[in-house]
Amino acid sequence: MIGSALEDAIFELKGEVSVELADTPAALREAQQLRYQVYCVEREFLTGQNGIERDDYDDFASHVVVRWRQTGEVVGTVRLVLPKSPAGGDDFPIQHVCKPTLVRGLPVATTGEVSRFALAKLLTKQMRCMSTTTASLLRLALIQGAVRLSAEAGHTHWLAVMEPTLLRLLRATGLHFVPLGPAVNYHGLRQPAVAELVPTLARLANEQPVVWDFVTRSGTYYPVSSSRRSARALGSLAFLEAVAA
Repeated sequence: MIGSALEDAIFELKGEVSVELADTPAALREAQQLRYQVYCVEREFLTGQNGIERDDYDDFASHVVVRWRQTGEVVGTVRLVLPKSPAGGDDFPIQHVCKPTLVRGLPVATTGEVSRFALAKLLTKQMRCMSTTTASLLRLALIQGAVRLSAEAGHTHWLAVMEPTLLRLLRATGLHFVPLGPAVNYHGLRQPAVAELVPTLARLANEQPVVWDFVTRSGTYYPVSSSRRSARALGSLAFLEAVAA
C-alpha cells in the first residue's frame, strides 16, 4: 500500500471507530457476545452458552473492544491474557498447543498472550460504506488495544497463536512476529509466535511510521524514545529470532 493511501486510510479509521477498554461487566459482555458470533456461529469451532463465549482465561485477562462510532456497535475485540500469580505451567493458552520448552526462556511476569483476536464478519450497513482499504486495516485497531493493555501492564513480550494469513497481513503493515516452533493444527493451521515489544515497535516505527503512530497513539503507550532505539532493539530481536528457531 502506497504511503499516502495508508495514511489516508488510517485517518479514516480513526474517525470511524473507537478503541475502548472493556473494563465494565457490560463492555466485557459485549466482547464475549462478539466472540460468540465470530467463533461459535461464523467459524463454528468453539461452543458458547446463551450467546456468550468465554473460558477460564477471561478471569486472568484484560479486554478491549473496537466500537463503530456512528452506532455504538462492537465490531472487534481482543484480550491480553496475563500471567497467573504465582506463575505456573498453565499461564497462557499457547501452552496447550506448543512445546512447553518454547516459552520457558521468556520473562513470564512481563509476558502476555494476545488472544481472541476477533472482527465481525457481518458488518453494519455503515461499515460497508467504509472504503475497502480502511476496512482492511481494522485489525490495526485491535493491535492498538493490545499495545495499550501491554503498556498498562508493563509487558515486554507478546505471545500469540495466529492464522498464517493474519501474520502475513500484520507483516505487510510492519508488524513482525517471530514463529515459535512449527505450525500446529488448532482449529485449522495456526502458527505459535512471539514478539518482543520494544524491538518490534522500533522496527514498525522504521518501516511504517504512520502505523506506529496509530497503534501507539503517537507514542503515548510506548514512547518514541523507547521504540526507536534501533541498534539495541533490533539486535535484541535478532537474538530472539535465533532462540525461536
